[in-house]
Amino acid sequence: MSKRFAAVPLFDAHKGFTRLPTGIAMLADYPDSKEFLTSIAASVPDAREDYLQTQAFLKSYSRKSEATYRSYRNEVERLLLWSWTVAGKSVIQLKRPDLESYFEFIHSPPVSWVANAVNDRFQLIDGQYFRNKAWRPFAGKVAKENRKQAEDKGVDIEVPRHGHTLSHEAMKICYSALSCFYDYLTDEGYAFGNPIPAIRKQSPYLIKGTTKKDVKRLSDLQWDYVLDCSQCAADADPGHQRTLFIIACLKTLYLRISELSERPNWQPTWKHYWQDDDGNNWLKVLGKGNKVRDVSVPNALLPYIERYQAYRARVHQNFDSNSALVAKNRGMGGMTSRQLRRIVQDAFDMAHNKMKEEGFTKEAKALREATAHWLRHTGASQDIASRPLKHMADDLGHASMGTTDKVYIQSDMKERAHSGKKREV
Repeated sequence: MSKRFAAVPLFDAHKGFTRLPTGIAMLADYPDSKEFLTSIAASVPDAREDYLQTQAFLKSYSRKSEATYRSYRNEVERLLLWSWTVAGKSVIQLKRPDLESYFEFIHSPPVSWVANAVNDRFQLIDGQYFRNKAWRPFAGKVAKENRKQAEDKGVDIEVPRHGHTLSHEAMKICYSALSCFYDYLTDEGYAFGNPIPAIRKQSPYLIKGTTKKDVKRLSDLQWDYVLDCSQCAADADPGHQRTLFIIACLKTLYLRISELSERPNWQPTWKHYWQDDDGNNWLKVLGKGNKVRDVSVPNALLPYIERYQAYRARVHQNFDSNSALVAKNRGMGGMTSRQLRRIVQDAFDMAHNKMKEEGFTKEAKALREATAHWLRHTGASQDIASRPLKHMADDLGHASMGTTDKVYIQSDMKERAHSGKKREV
């Protein structure tokens, strides 16, 4: 990319994108993106039409879910930026060798394309959205321990010198998204075919076969500390009743963080917590693919629910079934995924400090890398041996039991290695 336009985002976040008109008018309030496209069009005449076709493609997916839109936006935007600024071509001029070069490029993108954190794409200044200079097409994964150390020292976090490499799963998403993109362009008569399936078939970045798959989860000791520290915090400060409730729900109900958050098309409320005619308790959530499911609520979770409800009734006026399931301590409405993650991280930090004080240094250090999603894996990993696979799949929101089996049920590799040693030549 040119120095002037080192990293210019083209499409806003889901909320901003869906509120805007279609066509070039979408860029009216985005001066940097508009200037970038105008500059590129001088050397790549079809760039403007590329943009319009991509915009229409994303519009069709923005109606499905915010997560789907975000995933597809990231992939096609990277392709546009590379096609225009590196290859110097329209996306419909890219031949198979070009696209193979592109996949090689994004598998290990240059440091100039990688940020050290996920940053907002735009900054609102005087009613217009200017590009955030910290944004890059990729966000590098910096170990949470290293990030924490940098914050404590007050120094900037740097992308690792060895660069950023996309995982097998990330490359699968890339191939899938771009294949859908070229199918769309072909159906619209803009492209002359979809070259992605043939390239994907021969890709060196998609590895087939079975290897050891580590499910990122808390150990039993780490979970005990996280739960105990959250409970102690709630006993000492009523404001932490919410922390305890969130931690208990995410782990015990195998929830994704988004399933507790408020979204444009779904606001979790207490009416979603319900009881059937047999006295069984359920929580209705909106999961991946805009699919609603009912998650069974075990009896052991009821005290945590009742405790949080009692707190809410004390501090919030008009608390009823229409109230947000997880509410802000100040203000109205539910909480975003980012706000929920911050609360979970605070709970992890409390547990980390307590474990370190009590001599569990190694376990405490490992806890530094934990994310909110580890709670989902922790609950499922603990329960998988005692519950039917079909019941687990339904509560997890997996479309297939095969997914549950693949993720949570694996041959014990130590036992397999032990039996394997007895083989003879």
